[in-house]
Amino acid sequence: MKNMKHLSPRIRVQDFLSDFVKGKSVLDVGCVEDGALAENADTWLHKNLAKTAGSLVGIDILESDVEILRKKGYNMVCGDAMTASLGQTFDVIVLGEIIEHVVDPGALLRNMRRHLNKDGILVLTTPHPFFFFNVLITMFSKEKRFFHPDHTALFCPWTITGMLRKTGYTLEECYYFTRSRKLRSLLSILHLPVYGVIAMSMMAIAKPTASEG
Repeated sequence: MKNMKHLSPRIRVQDFLSDFVKGKSVLDVGCVEDGALAENADTWLHKNLAKTAGSLVGIDILESDVEILRKKGYNMVCGDAMTASLGQTFDVIVLGEIIEHVVDPGALLRNMRRHLNKDGILVLTTPHPFFFFNVLITMFSKEKRFFHPDHTALFCPWTITGMLRKTGYTLEECYYFTRSRKLRSLLSILHLPVYGVIAMSMMAIAKPTASEG
C-alpha cells in the first residue's frame, strides 16, 4: 500500500510514540499491559508516554492492577474501552497492542472516536500476522501457537485500513516495526529496513473522517 512506511531499526516504538505525543493530551488504552509489574520495565509504554505528554490518562479493564498503579501516582481509570465514557476528549489516543484482544474492535474504535478532539489522532499498534517466523510456525508446527491465547483477531495493513474506514477514520500513515532488540540490532548491522515479512508489528495513524465529524 502506498502509505506504508517503516521505523528505523534504531528507533524503539516506545520512543517514537513518546516523541509523537509531546505536549499533547493523551489517552492510553490498555495501559496496564501484562500487569502492574510492567511498570518496572523500560519498555512499558505508559511510562514512556508520561515523560512527554502534556497530560495523560490511562484506561484498563484490570481493576486490581489499575488500583495498584493509581496508588503509585498514575492517572488511570478502570473501565471497558468499548463502552466507557470518560467525559473528556484528547489530542491523541493510543491503542498499544489492544485491538487484537477485544471481542468487538469496531465498538472500540467508534467509542474512541467519540473521545477524540476535532483534530485528534488515533494511533494503534498490533502484531503483524505475516512476520516470517509466524508463517513458518503456521506451516510446520503441529501446535501452530504463534499467537497469544488472548487474541481474538489478526490484522494486516489492508484489514486495519478497512476497519478504520468503516468506523469513521481516515488512515494517514502505516508503519512496520519490530519490538525485538536482537532483531533490530541485526537489521541495523545489515543496514536493512524493518519491512514486510521482517516486521513483527505494525502501527496505524488515523484521523476522524471529516464527513463523520
